[in-house]
Amino acid sequence: MQIIRQMDRRLVHFIVLCTFPCLFVSTRAAQKPLTPALFIFGDSIVDGGNNNNLKTRAVANYPPNGIDFPGQAATGRFTNGYTIADLFDKMLNLPLALPYVSTKHIDRLKSTSGYNYASSSAGILPETGSYLGKNLDMSSQVKLFQESTDKYTRAQFRNTAALHDYLAKSVFLVHIGTNDYLGNYLQPDRYNTSLLYKPDEYADFLAKKLGKNLKDLYNLGARKFVVFQISRIGCYPELVEKFKSKAKCAENVNNMVTLFNKQMEYQLGHLTFILRRSYFMTANVYNLTRDILDDPYRYGLTETRRGCCQDERFNCLRRTIPCKNRDSHYFWDRFHPSQAVNKIITNECFNNFKVCYPMNVYKLLQI
Repeated sequence: MQIIRQMDRRLVHFIVLCTFPCLFVSTRAAQKPLTPALFIFGDSIVDGGNNNNLKTRAVANYPPNGIDFPGQAATGRFTNGYTIADLFDKMLNLPLALPYVSTKHIDRLKSTSGYNYASSSAGILPETGSYLGKNLDMSSQVKLFQESTDKYTRAQFRNTAALHDYLAKSVFLVHIGTNDYLGNYLQPDRYNTSLLYKPDEYADFLAKKLGKNLKDLYNLGARKFVVFQISRIGCYPELVEKFKSKAKCAENVNNMVTLFNKQMEYQLGHLTFILRRSYFMTANVYNLTRDILDDPYRYGLTETRRGCCQDERFNCLRRTIPCKNRDSHYFWDRFHPSQAVNKIITNECFNNFKVCYPMNVYKLLQI
């Protein structure tokens, strides 16, 4: 009877989480965009293919990545299908944002629905992830936004006031900071940050650097921000193995990122106070991912400890066959969530006031 009840709960939640977004997306072609554009900044969780054109090992433009993406396209996304950024675009009735670095000049001239500047292995700090090769740190992504606005977007508007209105109504999604731990602080053989900073000092240092990046975006015209916390990265299969945790997660790592999340939230509150007509939303993925991992059946998942694809150290092995039950896996590889988890996070952020606050995305759009 207990098994039957669990199956019933999983079925109901699957209908709620999957059917609603699917119905929403299927009718979006007949609907107006809910915002003029979505601009995306961050790391491999939201990278849409920018790293394909960089000299780096942090790439995913090969099968089985993208096996559930339209046309089974391995576009450079570190998952089996859509990223959180893609799903934001769909919920906003926008086309998928073009990866700025990988987009041709002629296509940039025609785009007005936003760009994706995210870069796999990138962090808030410029040195983060550099041992893998070239990436675009947060400051570089802000500079690319300024370049795209000056060279391409501005030409689409009759005057500066119209451009400012467009930017003020657009949404700016930021998902960064994870690699400043994975690809920096937790690698003492490569970086000295863990020697220079205690965990609380590092969290404060990172949050202030991110705050400056967000203020720079504001000065360039951004007003509506959705900024993601770092999730429970101590539960990543790679870190559970690295720290030889006998528990389900490496809680010492989770405790570190909790310090950052608190400092980041303070920075967002401070920016909201000092920057006129700015709106900074916190995406509380730390608590959400804890809930998913603690009770996966509630969210239609059954496997939360292993990735779905055969993987090497950083991502999936080329041209291997992944698991068949991908929608029941939390992890796609040793670091990245599956499309199923990306759908849960996006849906909750649009609809749940406890996940994205002080207001959900739908409320933000009405301002």
